[in-house]
Amino acid sequence: MRELIKYFLGIIIILTIVYTIFISYNVFVFINSAESKITIKDYSENMEQMTAEREALEELFNSENLKNSSNNINLNFDGTPMTWVLKVEKAILQTSYEELENEFLKNSFISFEDSDFIFIGPYIDRSQLLLAQEFLNEKYGKDLGVIEKWQI
Repeated sequence: MRELIKYFLGIIIILTIVYTIFISYNVFVFINSAESKITIKDYSENMEQMTAEREALEELFNSENLKNSSNNINLNFDGTPMTWVLKVEKAILQTSYEELENEFLKNSFISFEDSDFIFIGPYIDRSQLLLAQEFLNEKYGKDLGVIEKWQI
């Protein structure tokens, strides 16, 4: 019985030493990281930026804007909603479609390629295409594309 208690206490001592080394290592890593060097000013600036971003998103997706955008949905003669695409000429962009497609997906736009044109969409809400036009304007510095009614 004494041997069992000795082994048990030995295991507890070894586990305590291992745990102390583990905690010490993590404290060392934290102290050498950028997170430990953050100041109150940095933290408050970060919070102000996050608050501004949240307010911008709340403004963009408030109930009034969503209601207005849903009022702009037009229906075809068969009751299906009309859809719209942004038609952009590939030659103007001077970039491979694969790169453009990845860039569009990163910015939440769907796209497909058809001969000499790239189509962004189709979307039921035309405001999505206005956002896509703004994105292209920021990226290439000029107004690109024409919003057209999508017809299969």
